[in-house]
Amino acid sequence: MHSLNFPAGASIRLTVSARPDRALHRWSVRLFTADDDAGALPRVSYGSQIGGRDCEQRIDVPFQDKDCRIEVTCGHAKAGGWQDDQARIEDDTPNLVAIAFSDGGSPASRKDDVLLSFAFAAAAGVALA
Repeated sequence: MHSLNFPAGASIRLTVSARPDRALHRWSVRLFTADDDAGALPRVSYGSQIGGRDCEQRIDVPFQDKDCRIEVTCGHAKAGGWQDDQARIEDDTPNLVAIAFSDGGSPASRKDDVLLSFAFAAAAGVALA
């Protein structure tokens, strides 16, 4: 799992892309208030399977009224269920965070089997740090 800060007054355009020649993956993004304790229920959850002919997905996350924390996971299909992938930061600026996921145990895996790109936009009068 990887965590990101999501400031109050910001929105996100989330783009998830997968390589067409890779196995089915499942990704998840959960949004918590920044001061939520462990075990708290998320404010909102997004997630889907991706791969095969479905190689790009987009979600617009609306402006939030409180500072939030985003938890991001991704995994690949394996016999009997799912296995978590390894995360690697590809880009990290105030306006864009891109996280690549891959199956670190597979020699056929590439470092960006699945890429989640978070493009942040601020409401008028709000600055992104």
